[in-house]
Parts: sequence; C-alpha cells; structure tokens
Amino acid sequence: MIEGIFATEKYVTARKLLDAAALRHKALAGNLANVETPGYKRIDLSPAFSTQLATSLKRGDLEGISNLQPTLTIDAEAGAVRPDGNNVELDRELLNVNRNALEYEVLTQFVSSSLKHLKTAISGRVS
Repeated sequence: MIEGIFATEKYVTARKLLDAAALRHKALAGNLANVETPGYKRIDLSPAFSTQLATSLKRGDLEGISNLQPTLTIDAEAGAVRPDGNNVELDRELLNVNRNALEYEVLTQFVSSSLKHLKTAISGRVS
C-alpha cells in the first residue's frame, strides 16, 4: 500500500529530477575544476534526458519516467572560448551551478513536503 504513495507521477518525476540535478552538479564541478585545462570540453546533462522525460510525462508513462537514467555528455553547443580549445566559461559555469542548486533545493522541498504529509496522515499529528 505504501508503495502506491511513492508511485505518483509527481513524486517519481521529482526523484528523477533530483537524480539529474545531482549528476549535473558533478558535471558542473568538473567543468569548474578544468577551467584552465587545455583542450578540455565542458560536459553537461544530456539533452536527451529532458526530451525523454517530457515525452514520458505527456504520455503519462510512469514506468518510462522510472526507467529514465540521466547521463552526461560533451556540450556540443559550447564553442571554443580560448585558443587552447578549452570551452569552459567561468561565469557561465558559476551561473549554472547557482541555478542547479536552486532547482535542487526546490525539488528537495517538494519531496520533503510529500514525506511530511505522509507522516501526518500516518500519525494524525502535525509536527
């Protein structure tokens, strides 16, 4: 019975987006760590993840959402910024880190709120 509570479309989607945000944070941290590495190409979350997630959401395909796995890929849209071929822009990466952190915080608040509602329903008390 409790599995059904955690199998709602919103909850499953939020969990997948949390996974994606955590993976993206690793990518952005790696980009920042390699900002001075000659020839380094920035990496980011694969655009296919967003496309597949949107398609699954439109279809109402909860199993499809559950099976999605966010992956990282080289950012093909980022051009070479420096003569040595490195295409990491420090300002852009810092903005992306801040945006990603904010998205992660919103998602964790949603999941936490869902769990608090469940606790209240079980215990009958508001904490």
